[in-house]
Amino acid sequence: MFHESLIKSKQKQGEAGKKVYQRFVKGKSSLNKYQHHMIRDMAYFEALFNEMLNDKKAKVETLEGLKKGREAMRMSLNISPKAKSSEAVLKFWATGKMLYAAHKKNKKKKKKKNKQLTPEVTERAAVLANLKKQIATAKVNAQRAATIKAQEKIEETKQ
Repeated sequence: MFHESLIKSKQKQGEAGKKVYQRFVKGKSSLNKYQHHMIRDMAYFEALFNEMLNDKKAKVETLEGLKKGREAMRMSLNISPKAKSSEAVLKFWATGKMLYAAHKKNKKKKKKKNKQLTPEVTERAAVLANLKKQIATAKVNAQRAATIKAQEKIEETKQ
């Protein structure tokens, strides 16, 4: 997870902090787009929390906030709050790897799909879209007609 040159706790804390800041603060708009990166960076969040526990200068309020975030991230993957950090990191990392493999496969499929569209398929898609519009319009008109009839009955009962 970390480069071999990062030996000291403070160095690991700094590196994990950079990754977490980059993903969850700077790049939070792309969390849904690149879920495999987000899951892997949850492992860095776990490491950041552990390294912050070793830091004597860390504030209690900061650690409490990180603990809440850590628990929320663990709950998102059904990892027990009582589980060891190493277990959580392994699960985050493995899940991130699997999502990355799926992301690559889906990316390839999308490229192939775009190339294989024939004029016949695009024509069918246009007809289908037109039918969907007509159905939606019919539903709206039926609701309006029902509302008008209901209103007329209400007025008849008042007279």
